[in-house]
Amino acid sequence: MELHPQILKAVGMMSGVSFPDLPPGEARAILREKVALLNQPAVPLRRVIDLYPMGPGGPVPLRIYVPITAPDPEADDATPLPVVVYFHGGGWTIGSHDTVEPQCRYMANATRAIFVSVEYRLAPEHKFPAAFNDCQWAVRWVHDHALEIGADSTRIAVAGDSAGGNLTAVTVQQLRDSGPKLAAQVMICPILSLLFDTPSYEENAEGPVLTKRMQERWRLNYLGGEDALRHDPRVSPLLANDLTGLPPATVITASHDPLRDEGIAYAERLKNAGVPVRQRNWEGYPHLFPSMGGYVDAAFEALDFAAAGLREGFGA
Repeated sequence: MELHPQILKAVGMMSGVSFPDLPPGEARAILREKVALLNQPAVPLRRVIDLYPMGPGGPVPLRIYVPITAPDPEADDATPLPVVVYFHGGGWTIGSHDTVEPQCRYMANATRAIFVSVEYRLAPEHKFPAAFNDCQWAVRWVHDHALEIGADSTRIAVAGDSAGGNLTAVTVQQLRDSGPKLAAQVMICPILSLLFDTPSYEENAEGPVLTKRMQERWRLNYLGGEDALRHDPRVSPLLANDLTGLPPATVITASHDPLRDEGIAYAERLKNAGVPVRQRNWEGYPHLFPSMGGYVDAAFEALDFAAAGLREGFGA
């Protein structure tokens, strides 16, 4: 299937930048600029709070998005809201709060839940397992401090896009036995295997948006050349032996994405393990099209699909 006409202008705006060839700091700045141009305008919220609690390797920036429908926190009858811990994408290298803020704002209102965006430590300055450790720590921090941010510690979900989808999957797997218990998981165009050996990697090796060469750079940054780690389920969650007992999952994939096949395969493995799964593949769209709401109507369809999975997990 050809690319959807609406996506062509957005893809054109992403062209001309070779992220793998740029120093990390420059790549991060350019990504923020591109996302600001591609994404939908920020929707209003009740409030946004930045916190910097001390994590495993220093302060972990958390940005808390409280939906516009949230009750006044000072009211005597204020009911704690469900909460979603969100991990940004960017190949573990170039993402930030800013690159996912429009989506977090939109989904906070659509889900009627608090969103907590996590700025985990980035590669190549901080290789695996830094991001892996930060994300698990962040979920536990939200659980332990839920009432302080107006959240319900019994209704926590985890979500993320691209590398953040990878961190979602591995965090959910790691916390299955140790807790806290999670209500749902959402993975948007997730990286689920670092083997890069599926047909969709060959079909979409040159993009658009994400290329195989970019993925190889991100893998090198994250793993530091330790090739054996590619087979470790803590970085390739598709390779985990046991997926039973995981929370209900929503998986979003795109036809023109190198990551398409691993997302579909992971959804199928979850189903076979008895996990409730909502999975949809958007035909005619590339990697991370949900972050292109300034140009693409399907971005909102995908974000609404994700929000519906979260509401269902929260029992709403």
